[in-house]
Amino acid sequence: MNVTTLTFEQIKKIWEKELWPNRESAIETHSAMTWPLTNTVPYDMEIFEYLPTFYAIEIDDKIVGVNSGHRTEDKGYRSRGLWVHPEYRRQGVGNLLLKIQCEEAFNRDCEWIWSIPRKSALGTYKKSGFKTVGDFFDEGMEYGPNIYVYKDLD
Repeated sequence: MNVTTLTFEQIKKIWEKELWPNRESAIETHSAMTWPLTNTVPYDMEIFEYLPTFYAIEIDDKIVGVNSGHRTEDKGYRSRGLWVHPEYRRQGVGNLLLKIQCEEAFNRDCEWIWSIPRKSALGTYKKSGFKTVGDFFDEGMEYGPNIYVYKDLD
């Protein structure tokens, strides 16, 4: 497995085709969503001031998984847009992508990382040490049900 960085334009093409086909809302570099346990506002446009990262896993020169991340507040970082090609699931690709984002968050002096995975992806997050918060929900999500997860970075 080869880890590589992508541009937003590269990852967006994969997201549009594989992760979020026919998405109604615009796909942007970041999400303005905030972590609900530490913020009283659900969206913060200042998040767009933080630099996002876009990673891919390649096997035999084929992209088999992608993920992005960005800071959402002073010590919090979000993993966003995790996708693994169906033929490569349950082979550690998703866990490697989450590990990379955790390292990125730690290197940016964040203390924790969070995400909102779909129910179908929750096992990958749990295997990577993420803990759930609350129950599954569909409200405000185009591809639910989803659940909040987080992981403390040591």
